[in-house]
Formats: sequence, C-alpha cells, structure tokens
Amino acid sequence: MGKKVRTETIHFGVEPDNHFGSISDPIYKNSTLIFHNYKSFLDAKKDRFNVPYYGRISTYTTRRFEKLCSKLYNAKKAVITSSGLSAITITFLALLNKDDEILISENCYEPVYNFSTNELKKFGIKSRFFSNNLNDIAESINSKTKVLYIESPGSLNYEVLEIEKIIKLCKTKKIITIMDNTWSTFLGCNPLKIGVNIVIESLTKYFSGHSDNFLGLIALNSPQLAKTIKTTSVRLGDFVSSESCFQAAKGLRTLKLRIEKHSENAEKVFNYLKTKKIVKKILYLPDQNNKFHKLWKKYHKHNNGLITFSIQKKKNISFFIDRLNLFKIGFSWGGYESLIIPINNLKPTKKMSKKNEYWFRIHVGLESSSDLINDLEKAFKNYEN
Repeated sequence: MGKKVRTETIHFGVEPDNHFGSISDPIYKNSTLIFHNYKSFLDAKKDRFNVPYYGRISTYTTRRFEKLCSKLYNAKKAVITSSGLSAITITFLALLNKDDEILISENCYEPVYNFSTNELKKFGIKSRFFSNNLNDIAESINSKTKVLYIESPGSLNYEVLEIEKIIKLCKTKKIITIMDNTWSTFLGCNPLKIGVNIVIESLTKYFSGHSDNFLGLIALNSPQLAKTIKTTSVRLGDFVSSESCFQAAKGLRTLKLRIEKHSENAEKVFNYLKTKKIVKKILYLPDQNNKFHKLWKKYHKHNNGLITFSIQKKKNISFFIDRLNLFKIGFSWGGYESLIIPINNLKPTKKMSKKNEYWFRIHVGLESSSDLINDLEKAFKNYEN
C-alpha cells in the first residue's frame, strides 16, 4: 500500500468507471451463472476457483473481495470463508491427513481447542498444545508434525509469541506455520512478511466492525496450498455470501479510524482501572509493565480495544456485571459497541484464575470514554458497597 494507509483503505478497490459511476460496487447475487457458449463453460470449469463458475464457489462480488484481501496482505492468494473459525478448521482439514500431528499454542481460541481435540481426532489426527516456550515447542515436534498454529496475541490473556524464532524452528523441520492475526489485522501486523506461511483473520471482528457480519480470511503466498484449501472449502460446502463481502468492504473504509478510537478509549479505561483498589490484575499490552509489552511492540504497530482484568471476590458476580449499562454482556469483539464477558472458566484463562478473583475481558467500544468510565464506576460502587 503506497499511499497513507487511511487514504488507501478508503479508496481501495473502488472502480466507479466499471459500475456506471457508482462509488460502491453493486452486489452480485447468483446461484447460477450463464455461459455464452460451450468453450466459455469449459474454460470456467477449468479455472473455477479463479473465475465465477457457480454461485456457491464464488460470485463476482466474492471473487473481487478475495483479490482485495490478498492485496491488503501483499499475498499471492486469498481464500474467503464463512467465518473466522471456518477459516481455521478448513485450513486444518486441508493440510492434515490421518496419523499427522498439529502443534497449537495453548492460549488459542477455545473453539479451536474444541475442534482440534474432538473433530480432528475422528480423522486420526493428533493435536498437541504447547506453552509459550521455545523449548516446549522443540520438544513437541516429531516426524509426524505437519502444521504449527499460533494465535498471537491471544484474545483472552494476550500472550505474544516469539514468532521469528518459531518460524526458524519450523522451517528446519518443513512444518507449515499458520497464524491467527485477528487481534492486530493487516494494519498492525503482516505475518507473511515475517515468514509465516498462512495468515488467518476473522473479518467478523474489526474488519467488518459492526457486529452484524460473519466472514473469515486465509491469506498466503503458495498458489498450490491455496488451491488445496479452496478445494477443501468447496467440498465441505462452505459458502460465502455476496452480502457478507459487501459489508466487510464497507467496514474496511473506516477500519483505521475505528481502531484508533478503540485504542484511545482503551487507554483511558486502563488508566481508570489502575486507580481501583478492587482491581487486582490488568492485562493490557501497551502497559510497559506487561511482560509481553516489548515483544508486542516488536511485531505490532497498534493497539485495539481489548483489556482483561480481575477483581477481588466480595459479592456475587452479578452485583458488578449486571449493574453495567454500556458494557453489554456478549461474546466476540471488534464491533462499535463495548462488551464484557466473565472468563474464569474459559480455557486460556483457567490457569491464571484464582478462587478469590473474578476475571473479565472487556472490549472498549467507540462510545465516549467518560461515559464508559462512569458506567464502570457505578458498577464498582454497587459491587463494593
């Protein structure tokens, strides 16, 4: 992206001359495509993953969006899927066979853990989970290890992995590396430039940005691997709607502005939380006291709206969380609104949870930061008194 990022993302992919002057691309919706003649039918069939052929495989809108996403990551290929989780599961199934093994960072998204330990097992594929320790990774690798998957930073405890060292280790063993880059988006980190083989991003979150869309992205530089992944996606019946791609493309126009505001608000909320004696621990990567701060700065250009914190147990959790008005109880993050979820029993945070603490993850939205702080203050007062 040659121009300033904000300018580039606003005008990226806009072609009014091709659409009767429309500043927005029209949505092409079709299950069936009509071919001019037998030759055009055969040509499309031969190249069906790159040109419109059948609506479940792609439409003009979905293909165009795939090309746009590949450019955002400076990737040779991109595959769009129906959700962030499907991008992960399809990639796993495409690359792994019976008796293969996959290494997964133990701070991974809980649905990834559940899929790997339950569904992959049915195919005779073994999943091993490693801690944030290079020796642990090295000791887990064997002749059956084909893929290594990392989520960095993690979406609950924000662990950051030493990506370059992991890649170097995997290259010597010819292991395919996959990284979930949802936390940072292409604006904050491009794992392909670092040497990761495959990047995954849940476009449901910051990219789309309005909590009304599901979409996943797989970006990579190997046309052969891309074809393998796309083939698996089609065979599994994964379907991406033209409307979802249109929604995500709209989200792209304001992505940088939104992330900047999320980050600004999160910093103010973090500084407020530091003043509360009832708050025992805060996990926030821009905090210089965070043990992953330096590593995060090494690989990532910006922050987002995520903060994890714990409070001392004094009353039932409902005295705090039910008193909140602006922070809504709900899963996911990356939308315009502020959210909170209790995370004591979620896998990545079980280890750090103590009996005398409640743990929460908040996503700081785009509301007025003073209103958000007042919302938290009322909830804390209700909980403490």
